Order: sequence, then structure tokens, then C-alpha cells
Amino acid sequence: MSRFSFLLVPFNWDTGIRANNFQELMLFVLLPVLIFESALSLDSKLLRKYMPNVLTLATLGLLLSTAITGAFLFFGINHVGFPIIAALLAGAVISATDPVAVVAQLKVLKAPEDLAILIEGESLLNDATAIVLFSILLAIAKGTAEPNLVAGISQFMLVFLGGVLSGVISGLTAVCFLRLIKINTMHLTATTLVLAYGSFYISEHVLHLSGIVAVMSAALTLKHFKSVLTEEHEHQVHSVWESLGFIANLFVFVLLGLVISIEMFTQMWLAILLAIIGATIARVIAVYVSVGLNQWLWGQPTNKKYPPVMIWGGLRGAVTIALVLSLPTEIPYWWTIQSIGFGVVIFTLVLQATTTTSLMKKLKI
Repeated sequence: MSRFSFLLVPFNWDTGIRANNFQELMLFVLLPVLIFESALSLDSKLLRKYMPNVLTLATLGLLLSTAITGAFLFFGINHVGFPIIAALLAGAVISATDPVAVVAQLKVLKAPEDLAILIEGESLLNDATAIVLFSILLAIAKGTAEPNLVAGISQFMLVFLGGVLSGVISGLTAVCFLRLIKINTMHLTATTLVLAYGSFYISEHVLHLSGIVAVMSAALTLKHFKSVLTEEHEHQVHSVWESLGFIANLFVFVLLGLVISIEMFTQMWLAILLAIIGATIARVIAVYVSVGLNQWLWGQPTNKKYPPVMIWGGLRGAVTIALVLSLPTEIPYWWTIQSIGFGVVIFTLVLQATTTTSLMKKLKI
């Protein structure tokens, strides 16, 4: 039973709120806002410069993290009711990073811009990749797709790259439209809202590609052609989307408070503990493998002080919450995955977010 956190339990009051109330709200309303706002807030020049590093972290790094965390959970829980597909789903959910608090700390400490773009850029692309992977694994869990590795990889590439192309076309269409009209705040806000949800709808429901990847690509395309906007208009659109992103984040965490229950921690504490340990080990391996591969393939070395911050600063937040709240209650292990997701989010926000500044100071970054 969903509750206003734990407050209504002693009174045996039922809010009527259920986890399955939020599936479509999370996937089709809140996630496009979160992804579009994140993409708009990035420095496009720096992102292009460090794109090889960011791409490696967000693709290979995420797949490694999902596989390692999933294996750790599967063998650690070792229960017939928690199959390998459930473990991989949980791994994908808690591999999506959301370092909003760390990015704010980086700005306060005036940390190097290359560290900031590595963390922010990885988070954006990592979230998009995690959502695509989550969708494919969920289809297998529901029995609507075959658990075939080659077919899964092909589907992943098709959905991801198709979403990129769809988003770029949507973004270019919006840029052309803005060139044709006399821009004011209302027109700009309306255009970006239509771009965010329109690119999502076309890609997800018409083309059957990744709507979230399309939203990300559309926002980055608009950002690339920012010359179509005056500095004032650019500031206005950022202000609007910062507010929308804040509201979406706030709403996600309010829903977390409504759905979370004390039984998640009393009954699933071991699964949560295993997930925290597994996710941390996986993050260490994923970051160092990605950093080493970047240097070998692209000749882009990463400052040796950065990986510890990238590892410890890889918080879990709104995207993880949104994904676990979007789980259909028809799959028998949804509550276990939801408990794991909530537990990992709370751990990273309470412990990692509050100690990352101390780590950066100790490393003299």
C-alpha cells in the first residue's frame, strides 16, 4: 500500500495512491522535461570537445555497470523469484546517474570545466542509454521480446541511433521555424515545449524508436544552432526550462515520498545492501575501463584526480526514481526492484552527495 511516507501508517489511512498510477506519468510527462532541460543546460562547445570521453562513459560504461551490478544482485540474492532479467533490470535502473547536487558543488568550488562537462555530459547520455536499455529489458521481462543477445544489441542500436536521427530532424525543424517568425518569450516557450513533447511522441509512438533519445538530440540540435536566438532569448528559454526541470524533479521526489514504505527497508534491506555494494564496484570498474579506453582509442587522457570524483559523484536521483515508478506491477519482482532503486537513491543522496565536496578538496581539485 502506498503511503505519505511512513506518517499515515499508524492511522491505517490509505491515500489511494498506487505505484501503477505513475507509469505513464513518469515515462511520457516527466522524463522528457528532465532530459530536455539537462541537454539545454550543457555547454555545447565543451560537449563536442569531450564527446568521445562522454560517449564511452555513457555507453560502454553504462552497459558494464548494468552487467556487473546485475550479476552481483543475481548471485547475491540467489532466489528463484528473482531471475537474471530482474537483476539486469535493477542494474539498468541504478546505473542511471543524476549528479545535480555534485554539479552545483563543482560550480561553487570553481572546479575545472573539463571535469564538470565529463560528469554532466555522461549523466545526460547515460540517462538516455539507461532508459533505452531499461525499455528493452522490460519488454523481455513482460514476454513481448525474445531474450536473444544479438537481437537485443541490434534492437538497442536501431532504437538509439534512430532516436538520435529523429531528434535531430525535429530540432532542425524547430530551428527553421524560429528563423521564420518574430521571436518573443511566449513563442519561444511554446516552440520548445512542442519540440520536447513532439519529438518524444513522433519517435516513441509513430516511429517506435526511443522518444527520450529523440528529446535529447532535439535539445542538443537547438543548442547547437543557438545563433537563431539573441542572448536575451537564450537566457529566457534557459530560465523557463530550469523552472520546468525543477518542478519535474520536485514532483518525482514527492512521488517517491508518497510511494515509499518502511517495509521496503525491513524486508528488502539485504537486496538494497547488495545493490549499493554492487553498484559501487560496477561504477569503479566502468569509470576506469572507460577512461583507459578513451586514452587508448582517442588519445584523450583524463586527469588522474578525476575518476574518484566521477565515481563518488555518480549519484542516483530523479531518473532512477522515474524508472522504478514506471515498472508495471504485472511483473512479480517489481516491488523488489523498486525497493532497490529507492534504497540506492537515498544512499547516494545522503552519503555520497554530502561527502563529494570533501573528496574534491582532499584531491585539491
